[in-house]
Amino acid sequence: MRTQGLPLRPHQIFSLLLFATYFVVGWLIVDDYGVTYDEAVQRRQGHVAVAYVADRLGIDHPPLATEGRSFSEYGMMFQMIATVAEVKLGAMDDAFRFYQIRHVLGYLLFGLALIFFYRTLRIRWPTQPWYPLLGTLLLVLTPRIFAHAFFNPKDHVLLVSYVIATYTLARFLQRRTYGALAWHILASALALNTRFPALTLVGGTVAILLWEQLFARPGNFRRLLHIALYLPATFLLMLPFFPYLWVDTGSRLTGAIAHMGSYTWDSTNLLFGDRLKATELPFYYIPAWILITTPIGYLVFMLTGLYRTVRQSLLGLRRLQLWQDFGSQLDFVQLGLSIGPIIVIIILHSTVYNGWRHLHFVYPGLVFLAITGYDYARSKFARAVPLVLGLALTVTLINMVRMHPLQQVYFNYFIHGQLTARFDMDYWGAGYREALVQLAEQIPEGQTVRVKCQNWPCVDNIRALPPAARGKIVHESEWGKADYVATNFYWPQESVDVRNRSGIFAHPAVELAPRGDLIVGIYHNRSD
Repeated sequence: MRTQGLPLRPHQIFSLLLFATYFVVGWLIVDDYGVTYDEAVQRRQGHVAVAYVADRLGIDHPPLATEGRSFSEYGMMFQMIATVAEVKLGAMDDAFRFYQIRHVLGYLLFGLALIFFYRTLRIRWPTQPWYPLLGTLLLVLTPRIFAHAFFNPKDHVLLVSYVIATYTLARFLQRRTYGALAWHILASALALNTRFPALTLVGGTVAILLWEQLFARPGNFRRLLHIALYLPATFLLMLPFFPYLWVDTGSRLTGAIAHMGSYTWDSTNLLFGDRLKATELPFYYIPAWILITTPIGYLVFMLTGLYRTVRQSLLGLRRLQLWQDFGSQLDFVQLGLSIGPIIVIIILHSTVYNGWRHLHFVYPGLVFLAITGYDYARSKFARAVPLVLGLALTVTLINMVRMHPLQQVYFNYFIHGQLTARFDMDYWGAGYREALVQLAEQIPEGQTVRVKCQNWPCVDNIRALPPAARGKIVHESEWGKADYVATNFYWPQESVDVRNRSGIFAHPAVELAPRGDLIVGIYHNRSD
């Protein structure tokens, strides 16, 4: 292959190898990941949206799973695409296949995010050809982010759209053309369609242009024209992709935005052994989760980049200059788009479910700041810094391979000991797939066992087992008839009982314990 008549350079070859490896590896391991708690709900909501659109447009469609489901107030574009793929591929009645389709689509979407993230880094560092590759490696080799790319049908769709819109913003700030603005309008509309936290990106775009208008070139009103085009066009372009807003648009839109900040969830989150009400989380909740689930080597560079960007902005603020040049402007933008949503969550006391998956969309911005930190540190310690980053990437890759396919419960080396009773672990139930497959391997051909599930993800994973294991395991709702009991230790007492090996926990059939910490177990249902 040749680029502009010249042979590919080493960094281009390695970049192509990275993306090729990503897609090949994903295709080989996609069936290893289980079904999560929200996937069945999201699938049914996608069916509702497709049925609604088809009926409104007069398009015939097969019977869809719409019973008992109301219209979701969130954008359903990903779920609608997945539903259409499910119908076209004839997978409506095969749980293994229709979840497989969704996992493939989710992983491909994350690959798209990687491509746009790579291109964003190229805009920022045009003279440092290896930086985009390093940043993309940092993003893909983040254990929890990698695992969620397969089975997270909500938060990671927002991550993807957020990355794409961040790229179009960088491209617009670089070129300042109406064509670049049009692409940013489209990307912003799609991001809003995914989840309303993308309002941070819309607000950030307007804030940057207003700041420039007031302090950079106050005599040039072109930026006000950009704002006047950007805001209404973004919201108008969002509507065709958002069927929920086709009727009673104004009240539904304001209601959905208000609901985003006041949603109540009557449950608790487990952090450092404390049961915290989801509606009354302490200010350190999200920062703590990021600090303990991001590889330590990555954190060093993120904090360095954060320090450098904040320091430069504060020094420039004295002269009413938040940035000195285009590169530092992009650093400031990434700072705002990654730290801003966290600050908003803290100020509004917003409800956050287990862990920090709702805020995964800010992580690429933190990785961007990590490359800023790497660039700064490299200018001080040219030889040592690349070795430190290379070591961090290597150790993380080894841990990901060892934990496969359970990277969603990764903790860095700040955290050790009895994690099951101190942190929310496999709360979404993705690990049930691996445990059930291992149980199936113990069952002779032609035999069937009954498994009692402690919560819904286990039931869905039984229904969606690969063909080779499906006939060996069936779900049993009654304790007295079950041969085994499966749990992900979501309930507090289970962590105590398994530690004491009391009751059924004295008879393990399968236990999954990456790094030695139990996250899923299947036990013989007997009390002797």
